[in-house]
Amino acid sequence: MRPRAIAPVLWLTATLSATSVSADAPALNDAVDAPTRACRGGDTLQVALGRSGVDVVPLFANDYALETPANSHFDREGVDVELVAGQALPARVNAFLRCEAPVLRVTQGQLQLVAELLADNSDVDLIGIYHHGWSSGADHLVAREALRTPVDFGGSRIAVGRFSPRLDLLAHLAETGDSQSRRDGIDDWTPPELVHAAMTHGLYDDSPAGRFFDDTSVDAAVMEWSDAAILTSGGERGTGAEGSVAGAHIPLSTRSASRVVSHVYVVRKDYLEANQDQVERFIAALFNAEEQVRESVATGVLDWEAVAEHLLDDAGDADVAESLWSRVETVGLQGNVNWANPEHPRSFARINNEIGRGLQMLGLISQPHALEVASLDYRTIADGIFDQRRVSLPDFDTDEAARAIDQSRADGDLDERTVTRFAITFDPNQTGFPAEQYADDFDEVIAAATRYGGAVFTVEGHADPLKYLQRRHDGAGSEELRSIRQSADNLSLARAREVRESLVAYAGDEGVDLDESQFVTEGRGLEEPATGVCGDQPCAPQTEAEWRSNMRVVVRAVRMEAESSAFSPPDEW
Repeated sequence: MRPRAIAPVLWLTATLSATSVSADAPALNDAVDAPTRACRGGDTLQVALGRSGVDVVPLFANDYALETPANSHFDREGVDVELVAGQALPARVNAFLRCEAPVLRVTQGQLQLVAELLADNSDVDLIGIYHHGWSSGADHLVAREALRTPVDFGGSRIAVGRFSPRLDLLAHLAETGDSQSRRDGIDDWTPPELVHAAMTHGLYDDSPAGRFFDDTSVDAAVMEWSDAAILTSGGERGTGAEGSVAGAHIPLSTRSASRVVSHVYVVRKDYLEANQDQVERFIAALFNAEEQVRESVATGVLDWEAVAEHLLDDAGDADVAESLWSRVETVGLQGNVNWANPEHPRSFARINNEIGRGLQMLGLISQPHALEVASLDYRTIADGIFDQRRVSLPDFDTDEAARAIDQSRADGDLDERTVTRFAITFDPNQTGFPAEQYADDFDEVIAAATRYGGAVFTVEGHADPLKYLQRRHDGAGSEELRSIRQSADNLSLARAREVRESLVAYAGDEGVDLDESQFVTEGRGLEEPATGVCGDQPCAPQTEAEWRSNMRVVVRAVRMEAESSAFSPPDEW
């Protein structure tokens, strides 16, 4: 089957007119004052290091040095790289405009801010060249006790560091809250209000965690794991002791939303045109170093003190540096091939559109900015690399995930742990869920599954209670009614399994590999009819529309922030 573009989910197809940027939002143009200078060829490529596990790769490629030493990965590719640590986004952009650092290290949310700044600058074009990978547990939204689902955050006040890489997670929250509220028929949902802190991390001074701790009018804050762990008493629920905030919890993080915060390199177009060979050799060194880093981590020989010295400015923080790596997923060769493919659901283009829309809702940009990805042959650049992530292995213990779902349902918190959901309807006596009929539904689920790589997806079959209610009304005995209920349980489970099988097969035909272990099937039978429960029995449908509404399979993404036994980090080997 010829791959085609996965249809954007419903909220991406709706049009948003350009809006004005919030007057309260910090403007990048107020912090950036460098003149634009033309790029020419240069012997040394200056590249910024971020405060993320993905930045272990370029540091390793430079043999843990800021300047390229002999026999390092960069040196063997014939490229001289100067790594610059500790730069905030405005400093990086200043160097980028002066072409002192023609390669810009950003998340794709930060990239949208830069694109907004440069929208009227005809001298600088931004070109995507390399996808490091994803935050996979590094970034967390900590909230007061009452805020649990994306919809709950409408109109809330959320603290975030100025120009923070965690803006990507907030953009996702805004977009998800908006789309889910419209699905739920809520017409007056408004995006959160951002409270901008001077710093992006830390528990003190003017940081998001500090704002949340000190100011009860701040409803939530986005922060790195080390700060979130303290405020929430280890990631559970804050007790109020030992620096935690009573009731504080983590309703959303990149542990579940593990394909949202995307770390990338972009290059100036004029520099790429003049120095494409150098840029390709730079990327080749990264591919080789990334493979070697994963092996060195697995064998315990990586120098975490050197990593901590450069990424955290403290060689004594080796344990923290190692934790940074454990909370990202680097994607290597195959990930870059997917990222550069506009038809892939987590491509550079689609993430820009998605994150851009969320940032627009938050008043940070006037409109999403479409950007170009370089026309590079990544497989040729990565000559000789065998990317073992092309071999798909399950990331979930399906039995443990099912037990976690059952426990959440028993505790009554499954709905609040649901970050998004979809209903797939069917006709009476229908068998099978053919792709040609359900492509739009499947596209929505695929888009969600590729975002929420760390969430468990439940596929819940539900049955029509009408026959049961009619027989009960006619005076049928308890044994017959139990038999009807059991039959409904069996049929609904069979339908859930059919949906999962059809979905995974359809995704494969579209060139997207879904992890089948991520999808837990359930037969809910007559337990949760769309028409509701009256007393201890299903409510009788009053119209044909209500009758048909019960014939559905519900797919929901359930965050697993605390269920470490259900999810294992993406397989590295």
